[in-house]
Amino acid sequence: MSPIPSFIALAALVLAGCASQTPASKGTHLVYRDAAGNPTLQIDYPSADVCRKVEMVASKNARCQPDSASSQLRASATLRYDPPGMLVEGHYADLARCQSANSTMARGVELVKPCTAKQ
Repeated sequence: MSPIPSFIALAALVLAGCASQTPASKGTHLVYRDAAGNPTLQIDYPSADVCRKVEMVASKNARCQPDSASSQLRASATLRYDPPGMLVEGHYADLARCQSANSTMARGVELVKPCTAKQ
């Protein structure tokens, strides 16, 4: 199983049930990087606080950052986490990875805008 669907499930759980305050984060872009430091996935959250909450349960190679790495990624999709009814933009290494990551959605996650390749 790909780590991306697991990430979406964890993110949905955190957003649905997390009521505690966490320290301020560095940014709203949760960026996953490979061993060489290249971005492989980025999820854009509406606030640094939300990003930080998800970062706490994400894998070690994911960090919230202020600057977007989306220009280095070649596909995107829009997801809705419900609750809380929040839209997030996902940026993926390529169209195939985007489609694979979003082929099965966790409970409470809806694909609002399907995967599209970036020009």
